[in-house]
Amino acid sequence: MANCQNSNERLFGGAVVLEVADGCPDVVPLEAEWKALAAGTSKGFDFSPNAVTSDADDGGGYVESIITNADFTISFEGEVRKRDKLDQYGIGRFITYFAGELKARRQPGIWVRLNYGPVTFVGYMVVTALSSDGGTNDIVSLSTEFKVGAAETIDVIDNSAATALLFVADLPSTKTAAVGDDFSLGVQVSGGVAPYRYDWYKNGVHTGLSTSTTTIAFDNATTADNGVRQVKVTDYNGNTITSTACTVTVS
Repeated sequence: MANCQNSNERLFGGAVVLEVADGCPDVVPLEAEWKALAAGTSKGFDFSPNAVTSDADDGGGYVESIITNADFTISFEGEVRKRDKLDQYGIGRFITYFAGELKARRQPGIWVRLNYGPVTFVGYMVVTALSSDGGTNDIVSLSTEFKVGAAETIDVIDNSAATALLFVADLPSTKTAAVGDDFSLGVQVSGGVAPYRYDWYKNGVHTGLSTSTTTIAFDNATTADNGVRQVKVTDYNGNTITSTACTVTVS
């Protein structure tokens, strides 16, 4: 179904994406720092608003409620892999981080981003639940929960109001280097709706790099690196842009 207009793969597990990123509440993570937590089976949110009422309210015959705040929660359930994928944050890293923060007597805070169809929730949150269940069919599941750690960081973004996806930094049309040189090729994008997917090609063939790879590093370059490099970037809404074709020459 590659490139088909009626492709429906986002209906199956792709409609809701939960990502995390390390950091502190005063600095929003860079796009390259966001990673899917793990192989998720379900993700969700709950505003859980708190309300107060007054028995003296008789203006319209019904008691009216006033929302004072919301106990906002994001939940995640997934399956544990023996080896985490390289483009995921990973269950092992997540558990190790949580345990390490507790041992150091710090709050287990982490940036969380949940793409939920037309909106995106993002903010600095703390891990308030973390458990695992080993099933009878050898599939081990993991459950976790996030609650607000810094209220000022919580934001709900309207994905339909996103600006156009474009390159802030594109690939050059040519790159020349000597054998043994170290260099890199990379792009930066803005607009659209995160997360972004990066598909890298060499001479028109997909390279198989992680879809979160924004920069390719060439260490100790050889003539085998010669060829035309290009990257196609796709945002959460399926909008796609393609970089300039860069001819790499190592001699």
